[in-house]
Amino acid sequence: MIKKTKYKIIKNKYFWISIFFFIWMFFFDSNSFMLHYKFQNSIREMTYNRDFLKKQILLEGSKLKKLETDPMYLEKLAREKFYMKKENEDLFIVSRKEKIKRTN
Repeated sequence: MIKKTKYKIIKNKYFWISIFFFIWMFFFDSNSFMLHYKFQNSIREMTYNRDFLKKQILLEGSKLKKLETDPMYLEKLAREKFYMKKENEDLFIVSRKEKIKRTN
């Protein structure tokens, strides 16, 4: 009895048409599930990037405001990042040597 029902299902043309339809919709159609999955991932990544960039804009805006209002911060930044100095000062740059790892 079980073999007959399996045989009927396999021989049924609607079964094969529905299988073909699902395979077509999943892989080959222009609105396939695979494309929807890729689009959702790209939307998620773009949303993350947008949020990260908004935070960076706020952070840089606060730094800019601090640069415009605080002359001590401006001097500190000029000395540290751009190696600027006053006329009667000498500037010594000390850098750390990285240890080279040797493998034998």
